[in-house]
Amino acid sequence: MKRFWTILFLLLWSPVGAAAFFVELSEHGSKVEAEEAAAGHGPEGEAFRVTRRFVKGSGWRYLVRVDGFKTKQEAVAAAKNLRAPGQVVLVYGGSGYRRHVVARVGEDSVSPKAASPVVPATKPLPSASSVLRQAAKAHGGRGGGAHRLTQFESIQFSFDSRTVVGEDEWKIRHHFYRQGALARLEVDMLKGDGISNTVVVGEGAKAWVATSELVRTRDVAQARQMMERFAPQTGVLSIPLGLAGDIKSAAEWQGLKTTGLLSYRGVPHLRLVPDLEGDGRGNPLEAALFEQETGRLTQVTWVTRGGRVTFIYADYRLVADDVVVPFSVRVERNGGMVEAITIGEFKINPKLARSLFSEPSKIKGRKH
Repeated sequence: MKRFWTILFLLLWSPVGAAAFFVELSEHGSKVEAEEAAAGHGPEGEAFRVTRRFVKGSGWRYLVRVDGFKTKQEAVAAAKNLRAPGQVVLVYGGSGYRRHVVARVGEDSVSPKAASPVVPATKPLPSASSVLRQAAKAHGGRGGGAHRLTQFESIQFSFDSRTVVGEDEWKIRHHFYRQGALARLEVDMLKGDGISNTVVVGEGAKAWVATSELVRTRDVAQARQMMERFAPQTGVLSIPLGLAGDIKSAAEWQGLKTTGLLSYRGVPHLRLVPDLEGDGRGNPLEAALFEQETGRLTQVTWVTRGGRVTFIYADYRLVADDVVVPFSVRVERNGGMVEAITIGEFKINPKLARSLFSEPSKIKGRKH
């Protein structure tokens, strides 16, 4: 599993004789939030535990999980008792990397977005494999844009994000620079209570973080992990840039079927969903829309522990051979906005000053 929606790490405790079923109740952006959610269940919360997974484009996600069920029936019953109104709780069977979804409790109570009007089909719908082949070509072919970007010596990338933290709106501007193995990330808080900062991975296995108050060294491995969250091919654009490669190997793009030709944004789109009577059982993908003419992905929805997560892509532009980038990205959860992203610039092989990757200075004022 390679991209945003794929689980790279899941810390599972699976001793010999452990029960085969477990329930994941909710997903959170921090460990503190997850622990508070578990405590919110009262005394029962003491039996819960918090695990985490790394999701490309989102970073670490913390999950409230309940273990100890020997049968599917026991796990489903517990999920029904613990589920909050409007929430979808997934019940898993198996352990380790062999786990799979065996039930979605509460799915019928969550209403998906209203379907777009159906476009009358003048000929039979293409197969899902045909749609995906066209999509792979549209997103760079072979390894796709993600692979192509690794071949360029330098990249300059910037984007603005708008999100809601609690009841406050945050607006953040990001500038990402890469020159070979060297990298620099500048984060400017335009609105909100966050702290502007600079992270640099420089020569000699050195890394630093700078704010308006200090400059200190940082563990290089941690700094590189931070960079991955904001680099285009592993961060906010990981799904469209990695699509061509993922279609060939990722399980989420297998076992699908074409269910209709829809009008989305006034343009005909083909809709793909898991074939639940075939190899699509247990697939967390709910539906994906591909523009019929271009083959580009414009919307994809996944069923997660916290509900339905939808990625919406628009304003695709060709920034280099085989690198097709949506300059507008919107992430929604259960119909509500999580984050809206607008790409400012995307430069391939720009001339970058070497000083960008040396020890940074303190930030003067609120932003760079």
